[in-house]
Amino acid sequence: MAELAFKEYIFKKGSKTTIYMYQSSIEIIHHGFLGKFNRVKLIQFKNITNVTLKNPSLASNGNIVLDCGENKNKNEKHENTIEFSKNEKELALDLKETIDYKIEEIKGQRADSAIDNFEKLKKLKELADLEILSEDEYEEQKERILES
Repeated sequence: MAELAFKEYIFKKGSKTTIYMYQSSIEIIHHGFLGKFNRVKLIQFKNITNVTLKNPSLASNGNIVLDCGENKNKNEKHENTIEFSKNEKELALDLKETIDYKIEEIKGQRADSAIDNFEKLKKLKELADLEILSEDEYEEQKERILES
């Protein structure tokens, strides 16, 4: 079953882009001419390193750029960029705040998971030292913890 989006953002003026927010990722759909040639990009929040927002000016639209450390060429940067008009600025600010919140939430989950795994490994080592677990059992359990 596909994951349901918890929030949707529609930018009509800037780049004609629809954004779907999921629990662990963001989907960016840049709409093409007459609904054809759409470009779709799915980005995991854990892969986003930075979110920048440039306000619109009198002569140009604003934009939000999602930096995934892979924006090496112009095409990749364009796929991770959401343009918005002056009238859509509040919507863009809300989108940026939501993305920032999800990134922090994921980082917090990773830290909690690392601490939890450390405690599990510590207990496992104690069991091995007390010879309750054989060396093979210890290695097998250790691998399971490290893979999670």
